[in-house]
Amino acid sequence: MIIAGGTYGERCLYPNWDRIFGSGLRAAVAASGLSHSVTLHTYVPDEWREDVAATLLAFGINAEIKPSSTPITFKYLDSLEKSLIPTPPDIPEEALDVEGDVVLRFGMMEGEARVKGDRVVYDPQSSGALFSGNGSSARKLAMVVTQAELLELVARLRGQPPATAAEISLREAVIAVRDLPAPPQIIVVKDALGGLTVFLGDEPNIVPSYAAESYFRIGAGDVIATAFAHAWGELAMESIAAADYAARSLAYFVEGARLPVLPPSSLGVRTRSHEHAQNLRILGIGDYEVRSLVLRTQNWVWELNGSVEQVVLHPDDLASSHRPIDLVIIGSQSTPRNVEEIARLSGTPAVVFWPGGPREQIQHLFPGSIVSSDYASALYHAMRRAAP
Repeated sequence: MIIAGGTYGERCLYPNWDRIFGSGLRAAVAASGLSHSVTLHTYVPDEWREDVAATLLAFGINAEIKPSSTPITFKYLDSLEKSLIPTPPDIPEEALDVEGDVVLRFGMMEGEARVKGDRVVYDPQSSGALFSGNGSSARKLAMVVTQAELLELVARLRGQPPATAAEISLREAVIAVRDLPAPPQIIVVKDALGGLTVFLGDEPNIVPSYAAESYFRIGAGDVIATAFAHAWGELAMESIAAADYAARSLAYFVEGARLPVLPPSSLGVRTRSHEHAQNLRILGIGDYEVRSLVLRTQNWVWELNGSVEQVVLHPDDLASSHRPIDLVIIGSQSTPRNVEEIARLSGTPAVVFWPGGPREQIQHLFPGSIVSSDYASALYHAMRRAAP
């Protein structure tokens, strides 16, 4: 497989993460466990050349590297939320010219890849660039994209502001992309928590997500694109089966950022998850930190296409509903007495987020709950449940 994509720094506070990856390098490492030969085309600043070379050597990856003028680093508060999105350089680097049978192309910040291939998978990232806009061509083309990126792309093509993207339906966006010159034959739309929708025409084919024990989201989309490119491009799997393999690969990856990805024969059976994202009840009784995080969580649920029935910030609010609590948020500074009272009030919640508590105490107080010290994983479990 040939991969064209960026190499970027990634720094996350919760959980602690400080790596040089980016879509291109991560995809190459992911594919190193799948493809008999992997070549990465990317830009690397001089400051990172030795580190990147060591990674490439460790995973047996070939590389065609062009120097870039400056390092680019993305910063995250947690694996859901970026705290800093770097600004692209004013002058783009010279384009990467890539040709091969199976090519995975990502959008990049410092430049772009001009691709010619037989089977090509294109993930524009947030670039909004059309695949053929720089002269790229493919005999068969698949586009892997988030719903938000697809809707914003169509709004941009129509000369509309990004805010109007919410007014465009997914099917309408797919039809608009089909009308473009050299359109993709396959469009794979990622949801925020591991599910995929495959469009071979105008009608959707739903690929549900698979359950994971934890959810490290940085780079999840890179892994989906890589797994799909291997299955559809190299193994010639039918597109829906390839998307199902990509969804299973994602569930494997997010349990601790595990790389390389396993081939289909080694991935094993995984349990499907189902959406539990509607009418959530969220409890967060405590200080300003807790209540602020509850409100932030409410916004995340909406952004992830869920809904909130009730936010409980005071014990009196519990009387208005007899449904179980879906997510309890406990502050990092909460005392054992505070937590005991929260456990008494909340009954048996589905999920508990507690960043600072001893694990033995958590399990004792919430024996029937999923407990996580990682915010993204707690939110994932509140919105996705393993299928019965």
